[in-house]
Amino acid sequence: MEIALKTNLFIVDDHQLVVDGLRSLLYNEAQYEIVGFSNQPKEVIDMLDQLKVDVLLTDINMPDMTGVELTRAVKKRFPKIKILALSMFGEIQVIKEMIDAGVSGYILKNTGKEELVEALGKLANGQSFFGEEVTRELMKNFSSSEESFHLTNREIEIIRLIESEYSNRQMADLLFISERTVETHRKNIFRKTGTQSIVGLVKYAYEHKII
Repeated sequence: MEIALKTNLFIVDDHQLVVDGLRSLLYNEAQYEIVGFSNQPKEVIDMLDQLKVDVLLTDINMPDMTGVELTRAVKKRFPKIKILALSMFGEIQVIKEMIDAGVSGYILKNTGKEELVEALGKLANGQSFFGEEVTRELMKNFSSSEESFHLTNREIEIIRLIESEYSNRQMADLLFISERTVETHRKNIFRKTGTQSIVGLVKYAYEHKII
């Protein structure tokens, strides 16, 4: 019988109540193990040296060291650790700063357990995850600016659906085109933007003022 590997989590939040809430939410999720937590972000790097951590969950608005600063420090020292931002803030600038710092996911603290577990699952499998509200904030400012002239309107539609995690079949049904055509659009989008992942595509989009 094959034994499923657990995903080791580390939580960083200056409010112990939030840490306790997350620990409670994940208590019965057997695939995850919380191996550590901290209310002092400046202590985290030294703590991570002593632990095997797969995914780090971090607040953004913390005293002494912000989530952006912590994310940069963790990714520099431990590039394989995936980082999930947990925040009360859904402003586009904050989201952009965290993506630029290296997070693989971003959800708001008012989310439910289902979205939290889904986000952790995505990150544990090497994917990215952005909550529904975060995705809406990222995508609502999509425009056909001068720097995005080479992306067609259909390709921008496909980008929005990729960000919303639609499958090729779902996109094909929604846009009344074939799956092969969807796959062609996807290849063209990643080729034109020089990206290879959703996170990379989002970063490209805001850096080139597409969003």
